[in-house]
Amino acid sequence: MYDGKEDALIKNLEKMKSKQERESLKVEKHQSVRQLVDETNPGKTAEELLTLYDGKEDDLIKNLTKMKAKQEKTAELKAIKQQSVRALVDENNPGKSAEELLAMYDGKEDALIKNLEKMKAKQENKQKDTLKSSKQESVRALVDGVNPGKSAEELLTMYEGKEDDLIKNLTKMKMKQEKTAELKASQRESVRALVDETNPGKSADELLAMYDGK
Repeated sequence: MYDGKEDALIKNLEKMKSKQERESLKVEKHQSVRQLVDETNPGKTAEELLTLYDGKEDDLIKNLTKMKAKQEKTAELKAIKQQSVRALVDENNPGKSAEELLAMYDGKEDALIKNLEKMKAKQENKQKDTLKSSKQESVRALVDGVNPGKSAEELLTMYEGKEDDLIKNLTKMKMKQEKTAELKASQRESVRALVDETNPGKSADELLAMYDGK
């Protein structure tokens, strides 16, 4: 048939090959589109989009790939926010579970996180106030015990925000006073024992009064 017309035969066969390659490539692109549509749910079926973008499959694939990347980024960010919500719910115990709140605030996770952070800050301030009150009570009890020369209120005013230092100083003072008292009691017992043995002409209490602090 093509004897002497080999060039024409080659040309026809190359056209056929090219057409087959184009058709094969188009099939591959259609498969890519269908897969991307399954993953992204763009609002139209794969067949509708392929009809709209006939001959422009590359543009369609590009757009769907961008949509997929955006959805993945959004999902990743949402997952991070959900983790933040769960952590805040564990810390605050707001009366509803994290899943209940996430369902209520679906798409409004930023507002939920903001509310939970406000709740956390309020609870922390309350805890700080409670802790401060507890420290002030400790100071008052220590002042009653050690009589440092200033009232508890005077000392609390002087050590505002440094109550831990004040408690530390008063505790040291209390320990020193207790140690001194123990030593003095031991010395008094020694004096009484020696008075009993020596009969110096004065009672142990008279001598202790005369030598108080010496």
